Amino acid sequence: MTMETPPIEYQLSRYLADTRFEDLPHEVVQYCKQMIIDSLGVSIPGSLAPGCNAVADLAGQWGGGQGATIMVSGHKTTPPLAALANSTMMHALDFDDTLDASALHTFVNILPAALAAAETQDKVTGPELITSIVLGVDIICRLSLAVSRPLSWIRTATCGGFGAAAAVGKLLKLDAEQMANALGIVYSQTAGNAQGLVEGRLVKRLQPGFAAQAGVTSAFLAQKGITGSQAFLTGEYGFYPLYERGEYDPEPVTRALGDHYTILDLSIKPYPACRMTHSSIDAALELRSGLLDRLDDITQIQVIASPMVKQMVGKPFNPGRTPQVDAQFSIPYTVATALVKGEVFLDHFEAEAISDPDVKALADKIHVIASQDLAANDIFNARMKITLKGGETREAKIKIPLGNPARPMGMEMCREKFKRCIDFSGLKFDQDRQETLLKRVENLENMDNVQEILELMTL
Repeated sequence: MTMETPPIEYQLSRYLADTRFEDLPHEVVQYCKQMIIDSLGVSIPGSLAPGCNAVADLAGQWGGGQGATIMVSGHKTTPPLAALANSTMMHALDFDDTLDASALHTFVNILPAALAAAETQDKVTGPELITSIVLGVDIICRLSLAVSRPLSWIRTATCGGFGAAAAVGKLLKLDAEQMANALGIVYSQTAGNAQGLVEGRLVKRLQPGFAAQAGVTSAFLAQKGITGSQAFLTGEYGFYPLYERGEYDPEPVTRALGDHYTILDLSIKPYPACRMTHSSIDAALELRSGLLDRLDDITQIQVIASPMVKQMVGKPFNPGRTPQVDAQFSIPYTVATALVKGEVFLDHFEAEAISDPDVKALADKIHVIASQDLAANDIFNARMKITLKGGETREAKIKIPLGNPARPMGMEMCREKFKRCIDFSGLKFDQDRQETLLKRVENLENMDNVQEILELMTL
């Protein structure tokens, strides 16, 4: 590595320390606010999902009534534990944003960490929060885009810890050396294997929270002078050689650094299920209008997708001890729901809906086939072939799922999703509070103290 081309770790640390709110394009600021609305909205019903109360209660017990806020309940605890609890509820329903190119989530790491850290400061302004979020997201996306290997680690967690540390470090005004230390420290806590995902265990919901928790701790340790590994990405035992077997391309990590902000590449999810199911759901909804009176005539449905999609969400639907998670990660279930119900929303992952005999009967006819013509980790493309009695067939092909920037959900759709999430929760979050929160976030660049967001999120 020559002096003309400094290590990517140095380039990232310098970029994080030097970037200001004034450097962010208008569209970046606007999309950041939309993503915050989306993330807060899914957190409210998420707080009621299995496992979330347990995490929030435990964090609250350990907090002693002081520190950062756990959303909805209003319990106070240490900032790392608040980040863990808030991340868990934000991610529980699998309704949070994705970077489709890497099949990972970002705000679930960044926003809980940034909000928890903000409460430790005398005052954090809206522009400061936006800048920290945009930069944290950028780190997650850039690190993940260097990797093309099939999913083994949950990169929401492994890359997410770096992003959380970067976001918190920005709020703490760390310089480049301190920022490098924060990233090196969080690397020592990097984890997030896929075993809980393939088994459908509740711990899958906590993995981004562990990354957010580690990011908060790491940035504060760096502020106190603790040093971290410097070659945390490319060293002999750095992230890419160790976690990704050395199979990575460093070029996307720093490509157009400071010119293109990868937050603009994020997707908002229209369906509360694994993003790998979404193109198949889109295909089912596209074909449904011509099948309304012929669902009983369906003899077979084939979904052709990438090998990773087949592995992660293509198994026959057989709900186990955590049926909600099993349903969220099932193409047979979500496609059958789309065809029978005409949509896929939160109520379709409740116990009664999951046991619907009509949905189950149709799900049993759905088979996912891995296409060797697609990249192993492609989550964009899905082709569906429905066969009816007598041999008649219907086909649809989806290249880009709804919610991707190429097929975007605008602010109005995002607002509608936010309100539907709150209505579904049944929690006391009246219209005045909803509108106040939406307007505050929509004008976040003018907010003097972001503590107001957490106050509005406490019911």
